[in-house]
Amino acid sequence: MQKKNKRQHFRVDLLKEVSAFAKIHSVYNQSIDVDKTMPVSILDLSAGGMRVRMAYNLPTEIMILNVKFEFENEQYDLRAQVLRKISKGDYYEYGLKFLSTRDQTSMIHCLNMYKIKNTKFRKVELDLKVQKYIGCFVKFLELIEEPAYLITDNRLVVASNFQAQAKGVKLGERCYKTISKENKICSHCKLEIAIKENQVIEADAFVSGKKCTARWLYTEEGLIIHYHKRLS
Repeated sequence: MQKKNKRQHFRVDLLKEVSAFAKIHSVYNQSIDVDKTMPVSILDLSAGGMRVRMAYNLPTEIMILNVKFEFENEQYDLRAQVLRKISKGDYYEYGLKFLSTRDQTSMIHCLNMYKIKNTKFRKVELDLKVQKYIGCFVKFLELIEEPAYLITDNRLVVASNFQAQAKGVKLGERCYKTISKENKICSHCKLEIAIKENQVIEADAFVSGKKCTARWLYTEEGLIIHYHKRLS
């Protein structure tokens, strides 16, 4: 039964983060009456839950939030349990599980519409500034012998060299999905560190069954050059 729910609640990566606001509803099943709202960025979404980014360090398993947001011109006010947490330096990423099925039909419809529209146009629905510089970096990517990619700070692949294209890497997809065939951010990922340090960052990695060195270089245009150096 659980596997069936997982298939039904397909998850959609959002090309642009959706802004939301959250309030604490309860902790340990005890209602909390507070007016404070917390800004939230929704990274991906399904009819059963979502992955979000927040600046607040919240406990998992014991806390329930009320989350308000607009998606595909529909207003949502959903109750969600905080299940998973990953520290990302200055912020945290959380996995939230919706506790009510009341809005599932509406949510599934909106997710389907979003997916249809963005499957067709996702390669061109990029920030204009990003589009302006992609051509400049493509020539540089071709100088790299290994499969190389140009990604955004939200991990979208926006350009790649010939070697990467030969491996079937898709533009407009999250790097961890189309490169590493993972459903979540790679455990070795140093993207945030590369952005902060503004220099080449390396990490030991294991991609496609082989050991390699992953490298990231953040550019002034807000794009990241990313590739894997195979170990001999």
